[in-house]
Amino acid sequence: MSRYVSFLDRFKYHLIMFTTLLVAVFSISLKDLAYEGSYRIWFDEDSQIMQSYDDFRDTFSGDDTFVVSFKDEEGIFTPKAIDTILDLTAQFQSIDGVQKVDSLTNYQFIDAVEDDLIVEDFIYDHDKLESKREIAIDDDLIVDQLISKDAKTTMIAVRLAEASSGDEEVNIYVFETLQKILDAASYESGYKFYISGAPAITASLVTISQGDAMLLMPLAVIVVVLLLFIFFRSFMGILVPSVVVVFTFLLVLSIQMLLGYKLNNFTVNIPSFVTAIAIADTIHLYVAWIYYKMQGLGAYKAVEMALKKNIMPIGLTSFTTAVGFASLGLSDIEPISTLGIAITSGALLAFIFSITIAPAILLTLKDDYHVKPVRFLNFLHISGYGEFIKRYDKKIVLIALFLFVIIGYGLSFVKVDSNSIKYFSSDTTVRSGSDFIQKHLTGPMIYEVIIDSKTKEGAKNPHFLEKITAFERALKAEFAHVRFSTSLKDIIKRMQRELNSEANETIPKNQNLIAQYLLLYSMSLPQGMEINDKIDTHERYLRLTINTDLVDTSKDIEMIAWVKEWWQYNSSYSADVQGQTAIFAYMQSSITETLITSISVTLLIVAVVMFLIFRNIKMLWLFVLPNIAPIILVAGVMGYLGISIDIGVAISAAVILGIAVDDTIHFFSKYFDAIQERSFEESVDYIINHSGNAMILTTVILSATFALFGASSFIPNVNFAIVTVIALNLALLLDLVLLPALLSLLYHRDASDYRKSV
Repeated sequence: MSRYVSFLDRFKYHLIMFTTLLVAVFSISLKDLAYEGSYRIWFDEDSQIMQSYDDFRDTFSGDDTFVVSFKDEEGIFTPKAIDTILDLTAQFQSIDGVQKVDSLTNYQFIDAVEDDLIVEDFIYDHDKLESKREIAIDDDLIVDQLISKDAKTTMIAVRLAEASSGDEEVNIYVFETLQKILDAASYESGYKFYISGAPAITASLVTISQGDAMLLMPLAVIVVVLLLFIFFRSFMGILVPSVVVVFTFLLVLSIQMLLGYKLNNFTVNIPSFVTAIAIADTIHLYVAWIYYKMQGLGAYKAVEMALKKNIMPIGLTSFTTAVGFASLGLSDIEPISTLGIAITSGALLAFIFSITIAPAILLTLKDDYHVKPVRFLNFLHISGYGEFIKRYDKKIVLIALFLFVIIGYGLSFVKVDSNSIKYFSSDTTVRSGSDFIQKHLTGPMIYEVIIDSKTKEGAKNPHFLEKITAFERALKAEFAHVRFSTSLKDIIKRMQRELNSEANETIPKNQNLIAQYLLLYSMSLPQGMEINDKIDTHERYLRLTINTDLVDTSKDIEMIAWVKEWWQYNSSYSADVQGQTAIFAYMQSSITETLITSISVTLLIVAVVMFLIFRNIKMLWLFVLPNIAPIILVAGVMGYLGISIDIGVAISAAVILGIAVDDTIHFFSKYFDAIQERSFEESVDYIINHSGNAMILTTVILSATFALFGASSFIPNVNFAIVTVIALNLALLLDLVLLPALLSLLYHRDASDYRKSV
C-alpha cells in the first residue's frame, strides 16, 4: 500500500488534471443527450409481445386514441354542451397527426326510411335535442361509451393517424395542442375537461420524467452538498465526495450516449443512483482519513492508513453493488436492463475514482491541515457500545424476532401491479382523466380482443358472430369490471333491426346478407369513417374492443387468460388480446422475474464472495441475513401500507442489496481485523469508530437523496423512495444492532471463543 500511495503522491497533480480532462472530453457527447418515452422502450427489439402488437397495428391501424371527457349537470343535450362538442370535434380533427375524431355529434346513426338506409351524423345543430336524448340513452352502441346512462357525461375520442401513432413527439404535440384547445374551451364554457388514453400515457411518461429530471437532480445535488457541509464543516468534506460523484455520473451518462442509448423514465435517475454508490465509497475513505488525522497522523500517512483499512471492503462493496445492478441487465424490461448496465459501470467507475482521484486530492493537503470531528456523531467515539450489546444480546434478538413476525405478516398482503395508469399520481392529467371517466362514464382501460374466424371472409359467418355475442355475455358475467364492449357485429345487428323493422337486434342467418349489410354500411359512411379498423382486409379477423375499470394487473392478467381459454375450449375459433393496455399487463411477469432474479443472483454471488474473503462457513448465514432481512421486512411494510410491487420496487431491490451488502462487508472486515487483538466488546467499539460513522452518514445522505423521489408524479419513483429509504435504515439497524447481538450469542461469552471463530 505504501508504494501505491507513494505513486499517487508523486503524480497527484497529473492524475487530477488527466482525470478532469478525460471526463471533460467524454462529456462533450452530452450535447446529444436525448430522451425517449414511447411504450416501445419497455421491450427489446426481439420481444414477441411487441411483434404481436405490431401485427395488430398493421392490421387494424392501432389503438393510439386520446379521450377527452366532460360533464354537464344539466345534461349533455343542451345547446351549450352540444355546441361545445361540435366545436371541439372540428378543432380536434384539424390537428396535425389526427386521423379520426369520434363524438356524440358525429356518431354515425343508422336509420331506415322505408327501403332506404340512412347513415349520418347524429347531431348537426340544436334541433330536436330532447328526442335525440331519448334515442341516445336507449342506444347500446354509445351508452357507457360516448355518453353516460344519465346523459350528463360525454367523451370525444381522438385517434392518431397510423403513420404517426406510436411516435412520442407526435403524442406530445397532440397532447399539448389538446390541452391548449381545452383551456380555451374551458374559459368560454366553464366546463372542466379531462384527458386520458394510451397516447396520453406515453406523453405523460415523457413530460413528467423530464420535469422530474429538471427538479430532482438539482435538488439531489443541493441536498448532498448541504449534508456534507453539515457533517464535515469543511471545503474538503464537500469537494472530495462531490468530485467522485460528479465525475462518475458524467462519465456514465457519456458512455450511455456514445453507445447510442437515450434517457428514459428510469435512466434519467442515473445521477441519483450513481450518487448513492459514489457517496458510499468515498465517505468510508474520507471518514477514515479524518479519524487518522485526529489521531495525529500527517495527511500522507492518514491517506495511507485510510486506504489500507478500506480499499478491500470498498472494492468488495463496489463489486457486489455492480453485481446487484448487473442482475437488472437480465430483465426483459428494457429501461430496467439499460439502467442495470449503466449503474454497473457506475459502481466500477466510482471505485476507481474513490481510490485514485479522492486520495490524490487529499494528498495535496499539508500535514498541518486541521480537520474537525464529524458533527452529531462524536458520541460514537466513546467506549461502551460493545458492552451494551453483550449485556442485552438476548433481549435484542428476541425483540428483533418479534418484530420480524409482526412485520413479516404483511407479506401476505403484497401484490404485483404494473397497471400503466397507476404509474401516475392522482393529480396528474392522465390519472385524473382516467378516474373521471371510470366514475362518470365507462372503463378507462381498453383491451382489443382479436378473434380469428380461421377462414377468409369467416368474420361474416353468422355462427362466428353469434359466438361473439355469447362470449360478451360470458365475459361480463365473469368479470364485473368489464363496462363496455363493441365490434362490427353490433353494426350488423343494428342494420338487421332497422332494415327489417324488427323489435330486437339479431344476427342475420345468411352470410350473403351480412356481406350486403357491410357493403351498404361502408358506402354510407363519410370519408375517414371506414371500417378497416374493425375488420381485416381478408375479413378473417374481427376486432372486439372492451372497456374495463382500473383494477390490479393480476385481475387483468386473469381476464386475458380467461379470454384465450374461452375461445379455445368453447369454439373452433381462437382469440388474442392486444392493445397498449395489454402490453403493460404482460410486463407483470417480467417485473416479478426481475425482482426474483435480481435478489437471487446478487445474494448467491455475495454469499460466495464473502465466504471466499472471510473463509468461515459457520458464519455464512450471518453474512447473508443482514442483506436479505431488510428486503423481507420492507416487503411486509409494503403489505401494510398497500404498496404494490411495480417497476420502481423491482429496481429498489438491487439498490437495497447493494447498500446493505456495503454495510455488512465493512462491518465484518473491521470485526475480523479487531477480534484478533481485542475482546468482543472492544471489537464492536472499534467497528463503530472505524466504520459506524461512515455507515450512518451514508445512510442519512442516501435516505435524504432517495426521499426526493417521493416528490415525483411518477408512482414507481415514489414507491422506490418509500421502499428504499425504509430498507436502508432497517439495514443499518440490523448491521449495527442485531448483527453484533447475534455474534455475541453465537460464540458464548469469552473472547478466546471469538478468536477461534476467525
